[in-house]
Amino acid sequence: MRSRTTAIAMGCAALLLAGTAEVKARADAHEPLERAPRLKMVSLGDSYSAGYTRLAGEPAEPDAPGKSGCEQTLGSYPYVVKRQLASRLATAVNVTCGGATTDDVRHTPQTPTGHARLDRFATPHSDPLAPFPARPAQIRAVSADTDVITVGIGGNDYFGPLASLCLKADSTGSRPAQCQDNLKSGTYAVLGLPANDPDLDGHRRALAAHYQALLGELHTRAPHARIYTVGYPTVIPEDVRTCARSSQELFTLNPGDLVWLRRILDGVNAAIASATARANQQGVPAQFVDTQRATVGRDACAARDVKWVEGYTEKAGTVGSGGWGEPALIHPNRRYHRYVAEELTRRIRHDFPRPAGR
Repeated sequence: MRSRTTAIAMGCAALLLAGTAEVKARADAHEPLERAPRLKMVSLGDSYSAGYTRLAGEPAEPDAPGKSGCEQTLGSYPYVVKRQLASRLATAVNVTCGGATTDDVRHTPQTPTGHARLDRFATPHSDPLAPFPARPAQIRAVSADTDVITVGIGGNDYFGPLASLCLKADSTGSRPAQCQDNLKSGTYAVLGLPANDPDLDGHRRALAAHYQALLGELHTRAPHARIYTVGYPTVIPEDVRTCARSSQELFTLNPGDLVWLRRILDGVNAAIASATARANQQGVPAQFVDTQRATVGRDACAARDVKWVEGYTEKAGTVGSGGWGEPALIHPNRRYHRYVAEELTRRIRHDFPRPAGR
């Protein structure tokens, strides 16, 4: 026979359980039956995705021994998207790295170069903390359960190296198209830039093929993922007369070469857009994010309060006396990254809507 104390205890327990059930029932009336799925995102790309210039944000890593040398900044679009979608993301992996090419994303380990330094003549010098350890191919960050992939790559396959050659060539030559003349004369043939292809159409077609192959490989690794390919902004204006030579904008580049380089970069964007469209036709859920049109008039030669792309240095200086500040090396600032992040966030929310009632 139960004691009176035991009976009282059991009665209290029953009341407690009933009260708990009532509270849970009230909570269930306002909560979804199951939580909305949380997404896994991976960001791939070069310095235009990583950030690089300090005018895109604070460094993601301390500028001290042990850093990766990839030069990600906290205002770059992968970080902004991560913050904007914080409630929807389970994980956000960012392996963007300055200097990366499509090969570095697909299969080649990359050795980062870090952040350049400028002397008083605005000549760039290597990061004093270099060399940096090799990084595995970026595609290894993608797995079968990845839901969202952003890709910003292709500029370093041939445009970036060519722009560097032109900066050097135009600093020592006064002809309006010094760099283009050098290419046509065969000066750069040893570097894989043929004299008989001045618009580098062969390189553009090769980039399109490499890019389409990359998208196919990403789809194989992550069959259910949505892929967003990000193009490059307008770096050089239509009217190159707005670019003052030997300024912090496009520095030593001559007018003829500026027009030519703008055409070459247009080809890079065209290759990415066409590769994305073809991959989509073949069943890869990929879409191109065009940043070129949105940045017209916001190029490296635009006014300080208007530009979305920085010039060669962060501030004006005088050759021989220093004062250049940190090198921006013609990279986008936080305004550009904020725009790309908002565009990506909008598309991701559209493509991954929360279930009804959540």
